[in-house]
Amino acid sequence: MEFDLSHTIRIPFDEYFDVVLSPAFVDWVKEKLQQDAREVIQEEERGGILYRTVRSERVLSAKAQKHFKVPRFVIEERQQIHRDEGRYSWEYVPNVGANRFASKGTTQAEAHPEGTRLVIRGEVTFRIPLIGKRIERHTVAWVTENFHKLLGGLEEFYRTAYKPAGA
Repeated sequence: MEFDLSHTIRIPFDEYFDVVLSPAFVDWVKEKLQQDAREVIQEEERGGILYRTVRSERVLSAKAQKHFKVPRFVIEERQQIHRDEGRYSWEYVPNVGANRFASKGTTQAEAHPEGTRLVIRGEVTFRIPLIGKRIERHTVAWVTENFHKLLGGLEEFYRTAYKPAGA
């Protein structure tokens, strides 16, 4: 299921990538999403493109561990960042169910009078007979809701942790 989202944040466009690529932002997202671990495991620039992979982990409940047969849910966010063009592509790859789940898309950052406008185009796919489409609809609704919350929080992070008053 495809989705399109847009949101304007009060962060200057020329600072946006510095903010979201900062180590402090990685830690902030870990806390905000209540993850057990979050770290950048790859960051390499080639041909003007930054290839970056962020791995997030969450310990599963005992019931979920029995079902998935792993103690932790691990997801890698693989990004190709084209800073000069203000865009990046992304893909989420989980440690379980990768043959049944896919999520990928692009984010375009644009200068806006209020700061930075983000336009996200993505796709979520669950290859599960009978219920896959329903899960996709619920997932897209969850992503939409949390996307706006996270970006509102990003503005708070920028003001309080990344660029405190007077800095």
